[in-house]
Amino acid sequence: MKYVIIIPAYNEEQYLGKALDSIVAQEVLPQQLIVVNDGSKDATPEIVRKYAEQYPWIKLVNNEKKEERSAGAKVVRAFYLGYEAIDVEYQFLSKLDADIELPAHYYRRLSEMFQANPRLGLAGGMITTLKNGEWVYEHFSDRDYLPGAFKTYRQDCFEAIGGLRRSMGWDTVDELIARMHGWEIQVDSSLKVKHHRTLGAETGSLKIRVKVGTAMYRMRYGFFITFISALKAGYLNKPYGMTGLAVLWGWLLCWLRREDYIVSKEEGRFIRNFRKERMMKKVAGG
Repeated sequence: MKYVIIIPAYNEEQYLGKALDSIVAQEVLPQQLIVVNDGSKDATPEIVRKYAEQYPWIKLVNNEKKEERSAGAKVVRAFYLGYEAIDVEYQFLSKLDADIELPAHYYRRLSEMFQANPRLGLAGGMITTLKNGEWVYEHFSDRDYLPGAFKTYRQDCFEAIGGLRRSMGWDTVDELIARMHGWEIQVDSSLKVKHHRTLGAETGSLKIRVKVGTAMYRMRYGFFITFISALKAGYLNKPYGMTGLAVLWGWLLCWLRREDYIVSKEEGRFIRNFRKERMMKKVAGG
């Protein structure tokens, strides 16, 4: 399995060492690991340089541009700085966050999964977080969904979906559009990926829920699907009720401003139909 890893990193000195240690310990090493220092003000670039001195396949790319930080869009811009710096041959592309830790057999197992299924476009493990001294599933979406913290794409699939959209919601759009093009997604629950920072911890629960509503608008979910999703969010997440209202508020703000979509009308139809089918299956107990 010839693969390349790209890690966008901003002020990640606390966790980056764990992530890099877990990569250099892989049973199947990458052709190249590119860490994009996205304007960090801590020791992030120094940590990468230290590893690069020991491992020639590790490369540091510095983004010196002063850009406003925004969930989704900026991390994808940083990802593409790394993507443009790839100078080796590969068949698989992996995007990782700097606060994750992989088991040593992670990419060996992904190699087996991709080899067994030529239509497998995206694959990964199961996200876990530390609670009461135990690493447990970090529930935030369907179990067959791969979080943006770690995604590995078959190169043909990545090109078929047009790469990553520079917007909040990119890590949902990629999977939906991949399905639209006939690619399959696989999550191996036996591959437990340690996520050292809880999802949404930096931005706060209500703020991130507003952004979720924004993403739903941009993905052409429509009001009905967004409303159902908001009800679910308000029922399952604290502060109860307010999280659902935050999702709706994010969608309504975009609708009032007539903001641009990140998917075409055709892609939007597929996304809505896919979400409706999923909802109906859940209602039916499937």
